[in-house]
Amino acid sequence: MPDNYETSRRLYERAKKVLVEGVNSPSRGDCFYKPHPLFFERGSGGRIYDVDGNAYVDLMLGFSVLILGHSHPEIQTAIKRAADFGTHYAAGCEVEVQVAEKLCELIPCAGRVRLANSGTEATMAAIRLARGFTGRKKFIKFEGHYHGWYDDFLVNTHSKPIDAWGTEKDPIHIADSSGIPLESLANTIAVPWNNIDLLADKIKQYRGQIAAIITEPIMSNIGCIPPHPGYLEAMRQLATENEILLIFDEVVTGFRYAPGGCQDYYGIVPDIATFGKAMGAGVPIGLVAGRREIMEAFAWGNVLHFGTFNANRLALEMVKANLDVLTKDQNAAIKRLHLIGDQIVDGLKEIFRRRRVPVIVQGFGPMFQIYFTEKETISDFRDYCRDVDTDKYNRFANLLRNYGVQVPVNNGLHASTCVAHNEADVTQVLNATDQAISKML
Repeated sequence: MPDNYETSRRLYERAKKVLVEGVNSPSRGDCFYKPHPLFFERGSGGRIYDVDGNAYVDLMLGFSVLILGHSHPEIQTAIKRAADFGTHYAAGCEVEVQVAEKLCELIPCAGRVRLANSGTEATMAAIRLARGFTGRKKFIKFEGHYHGWYDDFLVNTHSKPIDAWGTEKDPIHIADSSGIPLESLANTIAVPWNNIDLLADKIKQYRGQIAAIITEPIMSNIGCIPPHPGYLEAMRQLATENEILLIFDEVVTGFRYAPGGCQDYYGIVPDIATFGKAMGAGVPIGLVAGRREIMEAFAWGNVLHFGTFNANRLALEMVKANLDVLTKDQNAAIKRLHLIGDQIVDGLKEIFRRRRVPVIVQGFGPMFQIYFTEKETISDFRDYCRDVDTDKYNRFANLLRNYGVQVPVNNGLHASTCVAHNEADVTQVLNATDQAISKML
């Protein structure tokens, strides 16, 4: 059990003198990490090592980015290849075409693709594309879904007391940040998730005005909430019947559940999809994919989407290497993500059952989350706000690192598996969980 974090503490004190809150993203600061965030020196395989020499099984993986694990040999080779030949041209190269061909082969909706530099950039471009293609302004997003920090998306995303949100039929729209003009949200329609009747009502209310519905196929900003059976299929049907474009935000789920993402796993094809995170295996990347006739609206003089670093060679070499590893031997690596994840989920459930702790574990395979709750299921954002003890989860997650396991300490995030995780890692995660829970009882 690590008891030495002194070097991290000193680095954090230095960082606070030059960085806001000592970090470059507020989710990494001492709002969540107690008594202070850790600083890391290196990662290898499924483990990460802090500056004080403590080792951790890494289930955070750079917020779901490192799908192959840390310092994978094929990724190292790809980085060296890019360094040898030049990391960025702002012009075409063969690997750009190879990656685009592979993406169109893997992603069911991909008639054409457009590379970008982050998930936020991809979802921004997707909404602009949908508005430009349809000539409509409004779009539907779901409560608790996070699509990046673009003003138009930042409404009803982060948890608050349940009485803040109004009724399910007429949600109160609450901006998630200062600095967002109300007019930025004028065309955003927030709807509770996993309830097809509420979605149908909103479509009827704004008939003929809605350009797109954007959804995570598995809700991953409030932990891990799978769709109810038939929900995505019904959403697809409603969108088609009302000539609304369906956008799957697969920035988190992409290339994780199946080679083509959740649309491949569930067999439901959206009109547009966005990707990021695991696609780059450790470098910033974004992608918009969609039906050919929709994507052609990105052509010059129509829907604008520029980017100095779009399709830079460094990112492309890593994406190509990553996709090659994930799809090798009939997608063996992705099958391993499921196997390891299911072993952890099953083991966690048994520990909580044996300890008689009111906890549920949601998700499966590559992505899951723990909720301290008396409920049997958390189905949407409002369940989470009303019924989940997020403070207790935060204490649990901070305790886990004392037993050598790194997980997101914000209950709204989720744990992920990587290709490099093995049975020894599974055992350590389960043992650490048992010890942390016993400490809390």
